[in-house]
Amino acid sequence: MKKRKIVALGDSITKGVVLNNENNYLVSEGSFVEILRRERNLEIENYGRFGCTINYGHQVIDRHSEEIASAEYTIIEYGGNDCDFHWKRIALDPKAEHKPKTTLEAFRESFVELIDKVKALGSKPIILSLPPIVSDSYFAFFSRSMDQSQQNNILGWMGGEVEAIERWHEDYNRELFAIATQTATPILDITHPFSDLKEEWRSLICPDGIHPNAAGHRLIANSIMTAAVF
Repeated sequence: MKKRKIVALGDSITKGVVLNNENNYLVSEGSFVEILRRERNLEIENYGRFGCTINYGHQVIDRHSEEIASAEYTIIEYGGNDCDFHWKRIALDPKAEHKPKTTLEAFRESFVELIDKVKALGSKPIILSLPPIVSDSYFAFFSRSMDQSQQNNILGWMGGEVEAIERWHEDYNRELFAIATQTATPILDITHPFSDLKEEWRSLICPDGIHPNAAGHRLIANSIMTAAVF
């Protein structure tokens, strides 16, 4: 039986990056993509890449248009890096104007364009929503090499609420659902399977606060398989 071909576009979550016990990033063999590959017997080309924003997705499509054209489905997972900020710049000059790596408006426009490109190549796009993040863990992780004054600068810029990080992240995630409706594109909701676990979902995220761990990837894979899209 011929395997169904899938292309996956995304950032480090799609890539399968996790944080190990030595505080180093590595690509897990238990990522949700690898689980789908094994348990659904799929042929998956994984173009996830650490740190990428939606703009990288356009480069991937241009570079791998033939592979995408031959794929039945193309999973698209971006937003987690787009909503992020250049924290060191904020730490050094909190009074300056600072914008996310991709503004919400630009993210919306670019994501719709990316969907149109995938459709034009003959593949069926599927949006993947974002897993939640743990703001306090993420703040502690990205500011670990900063001194107290720099950390305070960032906290002051955020209005003293580290939870602002989660709110920005949620804004981009809500936008994904709006884009799905706007473009009549299926969306795989992997957000609520985490939040439905109440406070327990935090145990499914790596100590950096942003990457699902092995158990988190299993939850993502199970949620996708339950949706029975492919």
